[in-house]
Amino acid sequence: MVRSQRMQFIPVRTRTMNPPQDDLFEVLDEFLPVIQEGDVVLISSKVVAIHEGRCVSAAAFDKEKHVEEEAELVIPRSYWPSPLTFTNHMLVGSAGVDQSNSNGYYTLLPKEPFVSAEYIHTYLRQRFGLNEAGVVITDSHSVLARYGAVGGAIAWWGFSPLLDHRGKKDLFGRAIQYERSNLVDGLAAGATVVMGEVAESTPVVIAREVPNLKFVSGNTKNELFVSFREDTLRVLYERFLS
Repeated sequence: MVRSQRMQFIPVRTRTMNPPQDDLFEVLDEFLPVIQEGDVVLISSKVVAIHEGRCVSAAAFDKEKHVEEEAELVIPRSYWPSPLTFTNHMLVGSAGVDQSNSNGYYTLLPKEPFVSAEYIHTYLRQRFGLNEAGVVITDSHSVLARYGAVGGAIAWWGFSPLLDHRGKKDLFGRAIQYERSNLVDGLAAGATVVMGEVAESTPVVIAREVPNLKFVSGNTKNELFVSFREDTLRVLYERFLS
């Protein structure tokens, strides 16, 4: 699809979704504007998790137990005092478990985010009669050697997460050998800036006129996710691998 190269991030303000469980599709039915062919709809993992009922009362919550259960890899407390984990192939505190916008509950991340992304993608295509569209579920994560969190994609559906530059030539005719652009995390980072992190009540952002997207069917997570054993940065954490 040829695009105008004038990409937009369009915020969608909604009512508050209430823990321990609320209906995301009811919210989308009421507040989501018309989605156009080729749009990417980015949704906060918080509201997806609330939709799934992934909320536990703070009064009965064993945080350490849940962090251990939710994380793919935990940096031991003997090495670092606060829970630092890899979850959904991202470096996050406490496996993404937190109390923000949870009203007396702890909210976990979505249980099977790619299943949720596919379900939302099907809903959008059917509701708006779309051939090509994308969905991204976003969450904030840490970046090495930087203060502050940045948005990233924990799951997506409908498009390839990477743009492959190998074989192309740069401005001076040099052939690109290795470079690939991570489109899905770039979109998630931009959308999270628009969503906000506190009380903005903007859990949905529409990315429109996104350049260089390749719309596909099926699960493409293996195009982006690297196993811990194959990660070129594993030297930073391989001592914690079992």
